[in-house]
Amino acid sequence: MRPSKIEQVTVVCVTYRSARLAERMASTLAPFPHVVLVDNASNDGGPARMRELLPHATIIERHRNGGFGSGCNEGVSAASTPFVLLLNPDCHIDVAAVEQLVDTLHRYPSAGIVAPQSWLHDDTPQMCYRQAFYERMPRAAYRVPDATCSAKWLHGCCLLLRVDAFRGIGGFDERFFLYYEDDDLCLRMRHAGFECLLEPAASAVHTGGASSGASLRVAFIKPYHYARSRHLAIRTYLGRPAALAYLLKTLLAAIPAVPLYVLLLQRNYAIRWLAWGCSAFVSLWRGIANPTHRVG
Repeated sequence: MRPSKIEQVTVVCVTYRSARLAERMASTLAPFPHVVLVDNASNDGGPARMRELLPHATIIERHRNGGFGSGCNEGVSAASTPFVLLLNPDCHIDVAAVEQLVDTLHRYPSAGIVAPQSWLHDDTPQMCYRQAFYERMPRAAYRVPDATCSAKWLHGCCLLLRVDAFRGIGGFDERFFLYYEDDDLCLRMRHAGFECLLEPAASAVHTGGASSGASLRVAFIKPYHYARSRHLAIRTYLGRPAALAYLLKTLLAAIPAVPLYVLLLQRNYAIRWLAWGCSAFVSLWRGIANPTHRVG
């Protein structure tokens, strides 16, 4: 007898210092029979709390933070179902919506990924699909599509994967520690012949930015890795000259921007530009100090 739709899905959730979201996560995940939590060395008591709240879940505690993509790969490797739902800790989706996503993958056997339309807490639709990051973006405001559509990028907060397709392309590229791993995954899926679909009939709620907390350290690390991953994505898809140009442009812009925003008492912008500039400098320095590591 064919298993029910929800029994065909393993929910994989990668956490990092997400203990304060434990009750909300448990409420979201409790209805799902197959759950894998991968904790990226949080040391905040989150895994222990999730064991209490979600005893049927498989919880993997990593000894180092290997990044989002690496954590997802480990979670998917622990799944034995044909589909895996990658779900951010600060994202909520119900069983009916996941069943809708399963129906979509059954309806389109050429698809490797499908995402729901996610909504922010104030009922604002989140941009969940677009063109490739290196293509010109439309100036018009984001509109939720009327029907299932194909895209070159899907928002990574909630993705239903066809496991065979995911494993067939090697999963996430673990060079992307944070950011752009979803861009790269979708582009490689399409290159391998699998469509990436948005299913607006299925909805999720994404708080956004709540999964790792707020601190000066996080305020620096996130834009640092954003710049690093963008450089890697540009190098991968547009080539080394474009990647080098990106590094130089970022560093030259950061030099005046940081003191300017300090003088204007705009702390968040100052930290962001400092992180971007440091990331560009580190990549450039590695290329100079290590000739075998080409900057672009």
